[in-house]
Amino acid sequence: MRNPYDFIRRESEAAVVNPFNSEIIGKHLICAATELPLKLDEPLLKEDAVQKKIAELEENGELLRSADGKQIFSPLKAPHRHIDLRGAGKRFAILSTRTGEPRGEVDAFRAFRETHPGAVYLHKGATFVVDCLDLDTATVYVSKAQVNYYTRVRADKSTEILDVYEGRSVNETQAFFGQIRVTDHVTEYETWDIHTRTLRNRYPLDLPPQIFKTQSLWFQIPQMLQSEIESKHLDFMGGLHAVEHAAIGIFPLLVMADRNDIGGLSTLYHPQVGGAAIFIYDGIPGGAGMARQAFGHAEQLLQYTCNAIRQCPCESGCPSCVQSPKCGSGNRPMDKTAAIFILEYIRKQVKPQKTIIVPKIQPRENQFIERQTLTEKIERQKAEDIYYGVFDLETQRSAAEVGGWHRADQMGISCAVLYDSSEQAYLSFVENQMAELIERLKQFELIVGFNVKRFDYKVLGGYTNFNFNQINTLDILGDIYNYLGFRIALAHLAAATLETQKTADGLQALQWWKEGRIDEVMDYCRQDVRITRDLYLYGKKNGYLLFNNKAGETVRIPVSW
Repeated sequence: MRNPYDFIRRESEAAVVNPFNSEIIGKHLICAATELPLKLDEPLLKEDAVQKKIAELEENGELLRSADGKQIFSPLKAPHRHIDLRGAGKRFAILSTRTGEPRGEVDAFRAFRETHPGAVYLHKGATFVVDCLDLDTATVYVSKAQVNYYTRVRADKSTEILDVYEGRSVNETQAFFGQIRVTDHVTEYETWDIHTRTLRNRYPLDLPPQIFKTQSLWFQIPQMLQSEIESKHLDFMGGLHAVEHAAIGIFPLLVMADRNDIGGLSTLYHPQVGGAAIFIYDGIPGGAGMARQAFGHAEQLLQYTCNAIRQCPCESGCPSCVQSPKCGSGNRPMDKTAAIFILEYIRKQVKPQKTIIVPKIQPRENQFIERQTLTEKIERQKAEDIYYGVFDLETQRSAAEVGGWHRADQMGISCAVLYDSSEQAYLSFVENQMAELIERLKQFELIVGFNVKRFDYKVLGGYTNFNFNQINTLDILGDIYNYLGFRIALAHLAAATLETQKTADGLQALQWWKEGRIDEVMDYCRQDVRITRDLYLYGKKNGYLLFNNKAGETVRIPVSW
């Protein structure tokens, strides 16, 4: 209203969408791969962000690659059932405590701030008080109430810069755009009197921190500003805080968004920036493209922000300029005059835009460090030559004969075979040589087996008190189960990966033992060891094994041996 000419003549704000939101595109890829295999030569899949997400989903077992590596499949028949169309995060249902009737819903990222225990919640003109926030069931229970107060949360917030995509000079400061990790921890809430606007009480909250990655722009504030502002007896932190709030409030002039879609943080010292900084980020996991759009109009954002604060007739700051209704620190500290000084200083000399050297941001100490990619793991392992053995055994009795698989230590050993990678030889052992076998196992840098941890070591446990957890062991079946969530038979893997067929099975080997045909049992055990060794070497060389899914497609199981 104070700027009617600008209101009429200004261009419409930009409507933006981020097709590469990491949270959303992963779900789209999984659903799409269920309907039709994705071909890696499709234009969309050639984008760096999409390739990175596919690699992540493949590593987690949420997507499977074809044997030739050219197509992507989904392991699920109906992943759509697990996806919420209304947002990137899950939704919390709001129910009446007394009747169970619905009273609305809220997304997970607003639930902690708006529907925490004790919060005043408005629904269709009626006032409710939150009785319970059940995180396990994503349910909020409320009771209708007439109260003469409203609630406001207080929270601790921090940002960690994960990557810098762009950076440039903006007048007397520098602006950056990149990916950050936000940690937002709601610690307490306040009750405020509706009529007098005075603080009544504070109550602690026991809620877990919310941590998510998003896109952000941030301004690096020149160090000389702090001493100049403090020499004028103004609050530097209060000025940064006020600029942050005002910029978020004016943000919808540039980008079609609600201020609740935007988050921010101002700090006197950010360790990765090396000084004072103001962050403005998309309040949606993965980012919605709003911060990216604003970064391209950083000069306008600062100009609009400065005008909004300077033209507001209030004395020390109000909701029309620098105060925020969702501030986690209760709009304190806040200094309107310092904010104007900061903005006028960094805008005082208009310089031609120039590209600046983007600094390489390192993660802060003791912070989460990104996991290595699957490819990096594979290449690292390929470069290592280790002394390994491959081990398998056959038993004298079946699980049924000893009373169940949990009594494997009573099955007895008919024979065992151990492949030695140094000697490139298969060593055979019978029951009276178990002590020698166990000593041999201890000498290797790595023991490779198939179901060795859950079965073979337990059978061996009947002959020794040695703790086999001390041996560095690769259990191929265990790795596959951890990846796929179900087990695959050795015969299946051998056929799909090595195009090799087994000649017998465990029950046949038991029958041979009972008939005294020990040589045939030994040959069978040796063949299983050979297959297990070849699977290990194939996986180590190629970074995957193969199996046939329910649709009959041969797909990869990524491994990082």
